[in-house]
Order: sequence, then structure tokens, then C-alpha cells
Amino acid sequence: MPPTQTRGITTVTVNPSLDVSSTVDSVTPEHKLRCEAPRRAPGGGGVNVARVAHRFGVDAIAVLTCGGATGSLVTQLLQQEGVTTIAIPIDGETRQSFTVGESSTGSNYRFVLPGPTPTPHAIDQLIELADSQPKQDLVVVSGSLPPGTKPTTMSRLVDSLTDLGRTVIVDTSGPALSEALKTKALLVKPSTRELSLLTGYELLTEDDISNSARMVAAESTVGALLVSLGPGGALLVQADGTTIRYRAPTVRVLSAVGAGDSLVAGIATGLCQGSNLQQSISLGIAAGTAAVMTPGSQLCDPAQARSLLRLVTVDPQSA
Repeated sequence: MPPTQTRGITTVTVNPSLDVSSTVDSVTPEHKLRCEAPRRAPGGGGVNVARVAHRFGVDAIAVLTCGGATGSLVTQLLQQEGVTTIAIPIDGETRQSFTVGESSTGSNYRFVLPGPTPTPHAIDQLIELADSQPKQDLVVVSGSLPPGTKPTTMSRLVDSLTDLGRTVIVDTSGPALSEALKTKALLVKPSTRELSLLTGYELLTEDDISNSARMVAAESTVGALLVSLGPGGALLVQADGTTIRYRAPTVRVLSAVGAGDSLVAGIATGLCQGSNLQQSISLGIAAGTAAVMTPGSQLCDPAQARSLLRLVTVDPQSA
């Protein structure tokens, strides 16, 4: 596949969040748990992708909904990081997500609150504003849909962008993932768990994952399916049947929070810098690996990601 040249990245986040993280010695029931000083950061799929891409030196524009004081803080924190931000006001309060690290065990506990449901008019504004950005931009639609939002919102959003000639990457879950697979997105990225839920099969081996991924890719209209395998890397299945296994380097994992978003950001960065999709995924694997080396909800360090890139191995597979 020839390189997909783009100038920058526009991300679309329907359900952003304020990510709050802290640590305690031990998580136990009933007792008051005295946490360390919290860290607050803007979050949600597309928001995190824009933040990481900006760190890589790519022009990144974050288009997101914004509700209440929490939404205003998310926007303010994004702007403080230097990310160009376009916020669409909605009723309700932007959600919060909490990550509590247990220092005695190294475990992380994640609590994700629901977000407010945007109106159809707000979704129309998201589409309009995403399309109004530079036409060369790659568009990343990432994150969950809030409760009460029709799953077809995802396919309508992506179809509106691809019909106008935009190149789109999608990272979502649940019924919205099924809708994304009906579009002409360049790439859709489910996790192994999401692939299992999508197919209804228990995926116990890599052969199970490969077979299910090929089946889903064959029945979809997207350009490629990338199944993230956690610390193991990822599996790419393209529309022409090409299958490639990416193996991540082994590192000490501090927190998996933000690893998937860093993976997508690395892929988008590679595409923006002129690499083809297969090459860009290697950078994404390195970025996702770098993210797990950081504590709490911190995202990847681009310098660390680039140093890990040479350790990513690529294994073409036969169908």
C-alpha cells in the first residue's frame, strides 16, 4: 500500500473525560483510603490521540463535546498542552474517570463514569467542524459513545467524513464498533476482548484471534482491521487478505491506561509523516509500549517510543 500523506491530525471525541489519577498503599473495603495528591489530565480516546500526536510534533486539532465546569477544565488543560481545541457546548457535565494505583501490589483500578448524551444537533456540529479542518488532515474518531447515543451515530459520523474524501481511523467499542465496520474507514482498531464480544466466540489462542479477525475483516467494508493484543502487540488484517503480526518489545508495565490511545496516535503520526500503514503500525506498537512504562494515566514519551521502534518485530502471516 502506498504512503498516505497527510499534513496533520483532526481527532473527534464524542465522550471526552477528565482523567483523575492517584495512588494508595492498598485498596480495601469500608476504610477511608488516603490518596496521594491527584493528577488531572484531559482524556477520552480522541483527546488522548491528539495529545500524543502533538508530542510527536504533528499538528493536532481536537474536536470534542464540552459540558459544564468539568468540560471547561478539559478544554483548558488541552490548550495548556498546546493542542488546538474546538469544543462544542452540550448540556450536562463532561464525565470523569478515576485511576487508583495500589502501590503495595502495582495494580491499577479504573473507574469510568458515563458521560452526558449529546443532541443530534451537537453530533452534526462535530461532523461539520471535523470536516472544516484542513482537507489533508487524517481524521481519528476515537472513544466510546455516551449512554443513550444511537450506535448509528458512529457510522453516520464516519460516513459523512469518508464521503467527503477524508481518511479516517476509528477506535471504539460495543455496538458503535459494529457500526464502524460498515464504513469505509481506513482502519478500525478493536481489542481482543472487543473482537470476542463482536463475534461471540471465546478467543483462547492466536489462531482463534486470527480466524475471527479475518472473518470480521472479510465481512466489513473497512480498509483494514487491527486487533490490539495488549503486551503481545497487534494483528493487522487488510481488505486484500494480507495478515501481519506485530510483536511488542517486553518492558516493565506500570499502567496500561492510555496504551491503546498511544497506539492509535503512533499510527496516525506515522501516516502524517509519509509512512505507509504497515510501517505506521510499527510506530504505533512502540508508542503503546512506551505508554505502559508510565504510571497512572500518563501517556507515552515520543523519545521512548522511537527508541523502542527498532525492537518491534513484524511477521507476515499466510491466510
